[in-house]
Order: sequence, then structure tokens, then C-alpha cells
Amino acid sequence: MAAVLVCVIGALMAAAAHAQEQRPTYDQALVDRWMTELSNWGRWGKDDELGTLNLITPAKRQQAMGLARKGVVVSMEQKVVLIPPPPQQVDDTPLAITFYDVHFKTMGPGDQPELAGWTSEVQRYHPHGYGTHVDALCHTSDGKGRLYNGFLLDEWVTPKTGCGRAGLGVWTEGIVTRGILVDMTRLKSARGREPGSPVMVKDIEAWEKQVGVKVSPGDALFVYDPGPVRNGRPTLGGWDLSVLPWMKARGVALTGGFVTTPGARLGGQVPGMQSADHRLALVALGMPLLDGPELKPLAEVAARENRWEFLFVMAPVPVPGGTGQIVNPLAMF
Repeated sequence: MAAVLVCVIGALMAAAAHAQEQRPTYDQALVDRWMTELSNWGRWGKDDELGTLNLITPAKRQQAMGLARKGVVVSMEQKVVLIPPPPQQVDDTPLAITFYDVHFKTMGPGDQPELAGWTSEVQRYHPHGYGTHVDALCHTSDGKGRLYNGFLLDEWVTPKTGCGRAGLGVWTEGIVTRGILVDMTRLKSARGREPGSPVMVKDIEAWEKQVGVKVSPGDALFVYDPGPVRNGRPTLGGWDLSVLPWMKARGVALTGGFVTTPGARLGGQVPGMQSADHRLALVALGMPLLDGPELKPLAEVAARENRWEFLFVMAPVPVPGGTGQIVNPLAMF
């Protein structure tokens, strides 16, 4: 009985300690300050369009490739589900509308005789808000007319050409680097913490000590933290916004999965209403975001292998002017 009581008291104390951890008050003033303090503008030259992808050096790629020792490959993509487009014409579709539409056709003798029997398709989709997709740096501005590295929104982004700066067109080498997974379901020091609540810097550093892996420049960093089940699916927790300064200090090249906190959503006077995490990451840091990765299979394989670092590979098509793309990121062990 005494042992059970000690365990209960210990769990309550752990929960109370986590609840008392100080978190910033997220308001416009803080985000404005961080837009300046976290800025990487000019760090890699005034014409740089890659941002934190510059941190993925040949040496980093070599280190990452050495982690693919067993030939085990895990997809980090949510399964593609076809969603019909809205009734409006595609050119008039609001950017907040998610759809993925495919039309197939098999050529018959009445088309082009030499192509009879060939099958092809036309695909139309809106990459943002759908499944697993990556955001290019030009996906949003600072709300004052500037993209990453100070490029002027009005000068470099047009309906005809898309992003003339900081778009997918410059990602010709793809992203090949070391990936690290923080699995909050296995973090020993997180006992008593509510699953799905924002992940803090102390959680990441505790995970580093627990598994013996330290985040270093050029890494792609992810967090697995399923929360309560709602509508038949677990909610997904993620990084607290206060992790961003730590990510800059450590040199994280790519991440995703921030929790939208009360007061953190900005842009009520800006068309599109982007959130604070996207503006700070994409515009200030110049750090691409991988939105909506499927991390449960990765967490299962990492636990089985007892390895939380892996070769991360993602090669979105460098569409000229592209703001983002649906992708199938791969983790290799």
C-alpha cells in the first residue's frame, strides 16, 4: 500500500512540475521580437534562397548515409486519399481548400493509333493542408511584404510565375541528412505529463540524454507524441513555439509539427492568416517545414531497432516557383 501511495504521489508531483513550467505569453510583440532575433537573413549571403538547408553539408550527408546499415526503409507519408476539387474553377479555388483529383485515360484506336493501349492521367491538387507536404520558404511572408532573406513579396511572387525567389525550384539536390525522432511516449522523465501537450526544450534535452543522441547542425528533427483519441483518431502533439530559439542555436535544418497555441495564431489583418510558427520558421529562420508526416510506423521501427537517428531522404520535384509539394519522406535504418 505504501509503495502504491509513493508512486501516486510521485506521478502527481511530476505532473505539477510540468504544469508549472514557464511558457512565454505568445503575443504579437513576442513574435515581432523573435522575427528579428531568430533571423538568418544575410547569414549565407544576400542572395541565399536555401536557408537552413545550407547546414546540410557533404560531411553531414556522409554521416547520415552511414546510418542506413540494415536496409530498412520506413515511409513517413500519410496515405494519399483522393478528394474531389470544389465546384469553382481551379484558378479561382481558395488556397485553404484541400483537394487531390486524378483523371485517368487509356488511349484507344480513335485517339492516336500509335498510342493505343497507353494509360496516363492528369493530377490536380492543392499541396498545403493536404496529407504530408513540405513548405518552401516562400510559402508565407512576414506580414510586411517580405519573404525569407528580405526578398520583396510584390517583386518576386506573381500569379504567373509563382515564387521567383526561395521556392522549390532551388531544391535541386533534395534533402539528404540525419533524421532524429523524439518519441515522447518513451521519454522516462515525461511520466505524469499529459500526452499531446506542447513539447518543451527540456523534453528534447532529456530525450538526448536518455538515448545518447545529440541534435547537431543540419539535422531533420521530428517529434512523435500522440494525444487523446478524438473522432476515432489520436490527436497529435508537437513542439511548443518556445523551441524555435533552441532550434536555431542547434542548427536544425528541417522540422515540423508545432502545436498552435492560444495567442500564437497571427495574421487576422493579413490575407491567408498564417500561423506564428510558419512565419518564424519559414521567413525568419529560413527553415522548411514538413507538415503532416506519419510518424507512428517510424516510431515502431525505431523502438524495435533501438535507434532514434536515421538517414532521412526527401526529394520534392523542384517545380519552378513552387510553394510546396506533397511528398513521401523516407527514413532508412
